[in-house]
Amino acid sequence: MKQSYFVSVLVGAAFASLNAQANAFCPSYTASSPNNNNGCAIEAVNGTNPTIAEWNDIFDLVSQGPSVWGNKGPTVSDIGQGCGKPEPYQTVPARFPCELLKSIAKVESGWRQFCVPTLPSDQVGGASRTIISFDCGYGIGQVTSGMHVGENPSFDRQKVASDPTYNLATGTRILASKWIATNCVGDNQPTVVEHWYTATWAYNGLAYVNNPNNPNYGANRGVWNPAVGGGAPYQEKVFGFMEYTGGQWDAVAPAYPNRGDIGSASNPPDLPEPNCSSPTNCTTKRSTHVTQCQPSMGSSSSSSSSSSSSSSSSSSSSGGGNGGMGGAGGSGMSGMGGMVGNSSSSSGEAGNGGSGESVGGGGMGGAGATPGDVYGVVNCGCEIPGSNQNGAPWSVLGMVGLVGLIAQRQKMRRNHARR
Repeated sequence: MKQSYFVSVLVGAAFASLNAQANAFCPSYTASSPNNNNGCAIEAVNGTNPTIAEWNDIFDLVSQGPSVWGNKGPTVSDIGQGCGKPEPYQTVPARFPCELLKSIAKVESGWRQFCVPTLPSDQVGGASRTIISFDCGYGIGQVTSGMHVGENPSFDRQKVASDPTYNLATGTRILASKWIATNCVGDNQPTVVEHWYTATWAYNGLAYVNNPNNPNYGANRGVWNPAVGGGAPYQEKVFGFMEYTGGQWDAVAPAYPNRGDIGSASNPPDLPEPNCSSPTNCTTKRSTHVTQCQPSMGSSSSSSSSSSSSSSSSSSSSGGGNGGMGGAGGSGMSGMGGMVGNSSSSSGEAGNGGSGESVGGGGMGGAGATPGDVYGVVNCGCEIPGSNQNGAPWSVLGMVGLVGLIAQRQKMRRNHARR
């Protein structure tokens, strides 16, 4: 017991150290900055980042959709429910598993709307203010679409910059559109966490680089752990954060689809109910989970939350430490993505590629020739360019300045079609 506790403390301390270093990176390419080269239209707003408890309240509210959040966020289109297995398809108000939103935001921005700028040079050391990536991704959701000069979106751009709740709610627009555009998982119940698997994949790009059968990813990689890093498709990183929450929210151990059902295409077909215990292990089974942030909505799916899965989740995530700032970037919650940067090549160094519909991407994926970013815990593994070998994360994080310049050049080539 003492030994286990000691190991947990060490792991948690290491994770917290990485998180602190990751959170030291804070771009704020505000509208008035002479280094604002991509037409970011809205000025950064001074503010203090919400506490973990406050963030959890925000996520739980936003997860329930516009019918609940009202004027605290923009409108979001209705989505579908049911795939005939057994529920017939019907249109329902948009809502989202809070566990999914929390994990995506962890990958994207480390749960930060505001921080003290470290880039660009004219903003360094100023008051805590809106995170704005150099390609104009704003705040917790890295909302990019509509935030440039000359754009006229149907949401309030000032609130995107100033209000964490409004920013996150704006971000769910793209996630809802991906749910609508992709094939069914199980009976396609919005309240079942695992049924968002393909929509999460699409969120970073329906590209082969995010296919779990891509040979650039280890065949026995297991559940992705943010404290360890390593190559994995974007959706596996998001699911990994659900299991390894660092105690910031209630963990679940999500089930994964069988890779044999997914095939080798960029866009997977309808998938059976996920029941694998990891992306590469279907010998051991897991149950799916109904989101815990909106239990009154229920689900007509035969899936149910498994107490044994939840129990194993809590056990496996102990000592995980804080989640830290993600680096997969480039996914799009209404342009969510890229604050931490991406490899612009569709097969960049351990790059998730596939940002947008087929180009760009972020974090740790297949090996390639172009270095990806290493700002966040997502990119701390950190794979050596052109190989599947892991390097020391602390040595890579020490190169933040150099990597920042590389990231800027790479991201200027990103395809913004998905925004």
